[in-house]
Amino acid sequence: MSIDTGIFLWMNHAFSGPWSTQFYSIVTWLGHGLVLALIIVPAWYFLHRPGLKKHLLPLIISLCLSGGVVALTKIAIERPRPPEFFAGKSIVIHVPGTVPTDKSFPSGHTSTAFGAATYLSMVYPYLSPVLMALAYFVGLSRIALGVHYPSDVLVGALLGILFSVIIFRIKRRYY
Repeated sequence: MSIDTGIFLWMNHAFSGPWSTQFYSIVTWLGHGLVLALIIVPAWYFLHRPGLKKHLLPLIISLCLSGGVVALTKIAIERPRPPEFFAGKSIVIHVPGTVPTDKSFPSGHTSTAFGAATYLSMVYPYLSPVLMALAYFVGLSRIALGVHYPSDVLVGALLGILFSVIIFRIKRRYY
Protein backbone atom coordinates (compact mmCIF):
# COMPACT_ATOMS: atom_id res chain seq x y z
CA MET A 1 0.00 0.00 0.00
CA SER A 2 2.83 2.44 0.75
CA ILE A 3 4.31 1.99 -2.74
CA ASP A 4 0.87 2.42 -4.29
CA THR A 5 0.15 5.60 -2.31
CA GLY A 6 3.59 6.99 -3.12
CA ILE A 7 3.11 6.44 -6.85
CA PHE A 8 -0.42 7.82 -6.58
CA LEU A 9 0.77 11.03 -4.90
CA TRP A 10 3.52 11.55 -7.46
CA MET A 11 1.19 10.96 -10.43
CA ASN A 12 -1.68 12.95 -8.92
CA HIS A 13 0.55 15.99 -8.44
CA ALA A 14 2.39 15.55 -11.76
CA PHE A 15 -0.86 15.46 -13.75
CA SER A 16 -2.67 18.28 -11.97
CA GLY A 17 -3.01 21.74 -13.43
CA PRO A 18 -5.70 23.68 -15.28
CA TRP A 19 -5.13 22.16 -18.71
CA SER A 20 -4.57 18.61 -17.60
CA THR A 21 -7.53 18.74 -15.23
CA GLN A 22 -9.79 19.83 -18.10
CA PHE A 23 -8.38 17.13 -20.37
CA TYR A 24 -8.71 14.32 -17.82
CA SER A 25 -12.17 15.50 -16.72
CA ILE A 26 -13.36 14.99 -20.31
CA VAL A 27 -11.40 11.80 -21.07
CA THR A 28 -12.60 10.05 -17.92
CA TRP A 29 -16.13 9.97 -19.38
CA LEU A 30 -14.91 7.50 -22.00
CA GLY A 31 -14.87 4.93 -19.19
CA HIS A 32 -18.56 5.38 -18.45
CA GLY A 33 -20.65 2.62 -20.02
CA LEU A 34 -23.53 4.83 -21.14
CA VAL A 35 -21.21 7.38 -22.75
CA LEU A 36 -19.34 4.60 -24.56
CA ALA A 37 -22.64 3.16 -25.80
CA LEU A 38 -23.69 6.57 -27.11
CA ILE A 39 -20.42 6.77 -29.07
CA ILE A 40 -19.90 3.16 -30.19
CA VAL A 41 -23.41 2.13 -31.26
CA PRO A 42 -24.13 5.04 -33.64
CA ALA A 43 -20.58 4.91 -35.06
CA TRP A 44 -20.92 1.18 -35.67
CA TYR A 45 -24.38 1.61 -37.15
CA PHE A 46 -23.29 4.20 -39.71
CA LEU A 47 -19.76 2.96 -40.45
CA HIS A 48 -20.04 -0.83 -40.35
CA ARG A 49 -23.52 -2.21 -39.67
CA PRO A 50 -22.49 -5.89 -40.11
CA GLY A 51 -19.95 -5.44 -37.30
CA LEU A 52 -22.66 -4.02 -35.07
CA LYS A 53 -24.99 -6.96 -35.70
CA LYS A 54 -22.21 -9.50 -35.20
CA HIS A 55 -20.35 -8.05 -32.20
CA LEU A 56 -22.57 -5.74 -30.15
CA LEU A 57 -24.08 -8.43 -27.90
CA PRO A 58 -20.72 -10.13 -27.15
CA LEU A 59 -19.19 -6.72 -26.38
CA ILE A 60 -22.04 -5.93 -23.99
CA ILE A 61 -21.67 -9.35 -22.34
CA SER A 62 -17.92 -8.88 -21.83
CA LEU A 63 -18.42 -5.42 -20.32
CA CYS A 64 -21.21 -6.66 -18.04
CA LEU A 65 -19.13 -9.59 -16.81
CA SER A 66 -16.10 -7.43 -16.06
CA GLY A 67 -18.37 -4.82 -14.46
CA GLY A 68 -19.90 -7.48 -12.25
CA VAL A 69 -16.51 -8.70 -11.12
CA VAL A 70 -15.43 -5.11 -10.46
CA ALA A 71 -18.54 -4.46 -8.35
CA LEU A 72 -18.13 -7.67 -6.33
CA THR A 73 -14.42 -7.02 -5.80
CA LYS A 74 -15.13 -3.48 -4.55
CA ILE A 75 -17.55 -4.95 -2.00
CA ALA A 76 -15.13 -7.70 -0.94
CA ILE A 77 -11.98 -5.56 -0.68
CA GLU A 78 -13.54 -2.30 0.63
CA ARG A 79 -10.48 -0.21 -0.15
CA PRO A 80 -11.11 3.48 0.59
CA ARG A 81 -10.64 5.98 -2.22
CA PRO A 82 -7.60 8.26 -1.96
CA PRO A 83 -9.48 11.32 -0.61
CA GLU A 84 -10.96 9.18 2.17
CA PHE A 85 -7.59 7.54 2.90
CA PHE A 86 -5.72 10.86 3.05
CA ALA A 87 -8.43 12.74 4.96
CA GLY A 88 -7.10 14.22 8.19
CA LYS A 89 -3.48 13.80 7.13
CA SER A 90 -1.31 16.74 6.16
CA ILE A 91 -1.11 15.51 2.57
CA VAL A 92 -2.78 17.46 -0.21
CA ILE A 93 -4.18 15.57 -3.17
CA HIS A 94 -5.68 17.01 -6.32
CA VAL A 95 -9.40 16.17 -6.54
CA PRO A 96 -11.14 18.66 -8.85
CA GLY A 97 -14.60 17.07 -8.83
CA THR A 98 -16.83 15.00 -6.65
CA VAL A 99 -15.53 11.75 -5.25
CA PRO A 100 -17.60 8.62 -5.95
CA THR A 101 -19.11 7.04 -2.87
CA ASP A 102 -18.24 3.43 -3.68
CA LYS A 103 -14.92 1.84 -2.87
CA SER A 104 -11.72 2.19 -4.87
CA PHE A 105 -10.43 -1.24 -5.89
CA PRO A 106 -10.59 -1.91 -8.85
CA SER A 107 -11.41 0.93 -11.25
CA GLY A 108 -14.69 0.38 -13.08
CA HIS A 109 -14.08 3.20 -15.57
CA THR A 110 -10.73 1.69 -16.51
CA SER A 111 -12.21 -1.79 -16.80
CA THR A 112 -14.93 -0.52 -19.13
CA ALA A 113 -12.52 1.53 -21.25
CA PHE A 114 -9.99 -1.29 -21.65
CA GLY A 115 -12.71 -3.88 -22.16
CA ALA A 116 -14.28 -1.91 -25.01
CA ALA A 117 -10.91 -0.97 -26.50
CA THR A 118 -9.70 -4.58 -26.41
CA TYR A 119 -12.84 -6.05 -27.94
CA LEU A 120 -12.98 -3.41 -30.68
CA SER A 121 -9.24 -3.84 -31.32
CA MET A 122 -9.79 -7.53 -31.98
CA VAL A 123 -12.59 -6.70 -34.43
CA TYR A 124 -10.72 -3.79 -36.05
CA PRO A 125 -6.97 -4.31 -35.46
CA TYR A 126 -6.02 -1.21 -37.44
CA LEU A 127 -7.80 0.91 -34.78
CA SER A 128 -5.95 -0.73 -31.90
CA PRO A 129 -3.33 2.00 -31.28
CA VAL A 130 -5.97 4.73 -31.02
CA LEU A 131 -8.40 2.66 -28.96
CA MET A 132 -5.77 1.47 -26.50
CA ALA A 133 -4.33 5.00 -26.16
CA LEU A 134 -7.80 6.30 -25.27
CA ALA A 135 -8.23 3.52 -22.71
CA TYR A 136 -4.79 4.33 -21.27
CA PHE A 137 -5.79 7.97 -20.83
CA VAL A 138 -9.02 6.94 -19.11
CA GLY A 139 -6.97 4.95 -16.60
CA LEU A 140 -4.54 7.81 -16.13
CA SER A 141 -7.46 10.21 -15.66
CA ARG A 142 -8.69 8.23 -12.68
CA ILE A 143 -5.37 8.82 -10.90
CA ALA A 144 -5.02 12.43 -12.07
CA LEU A 145 -8.53 13.22 -10.80
CA GLY A 146 -7.65 11.69 -7.42
CA VAL A 147 -10.24 8.91 -7.29
CA HIS A 148 -8.09 5.78 -7.82
CA TYR A 149 -4.68 4.36 -6.97
CA PRO A 150 -2.41 2.94 -9.71
CA SER A 151 -3.15 -0.65 -8.64
CA ASP A 152 -6.90 0.05 -8.94
CA VAL A 153 -6.34 1.16 -12.52
CA LEU A 154 -4.02 -1.74 -13.36
CA VAL A 155 -6.42 -4.40 -12.07
CA GLY A 156 -9.38 -2.67 -13.71
CA ALA A 157 -7.54 -2.69 -17.05
CA LEU A 158 -6.61 -6.36 -16.68
CA LEU A 159 -10.21 -7.35 -15.88
CA GLY A 160 -11.56 -5.46 -18.89
CA ILE A 161 -8.96 -7.02 -21.18
CA LEU A 162 -9.45 -10.52 -19.79
CA PHE A 163 -13.22 -10.65 -20.22
CA SER A 164 -13.10 -9.11 -23.69
CA VAL A 165 -10.53 -11.63 -24.90
CA ILE A 166 -12.47 -14.56 -23.41
CA ILE A 167 -15.82 -13.50 -24.86
CA PHE A 168 -14.31 -12.63 -28.26
CA ARG A 169 -12.67 -16.06 -28.48
CA ILE A 170 -15.84 -17.86 -27.41
CA LYS A 171 -17.83 -15.93 -29.99
CA ARG A 172 -15.29 -16.63 -32.75
CA ARG A 173 -15.06 -20.32 -31.88
CA TYR A 174 -18.72 -21.20 -31.46
CA TYR A 175 -20.54 -18.75 -33.65
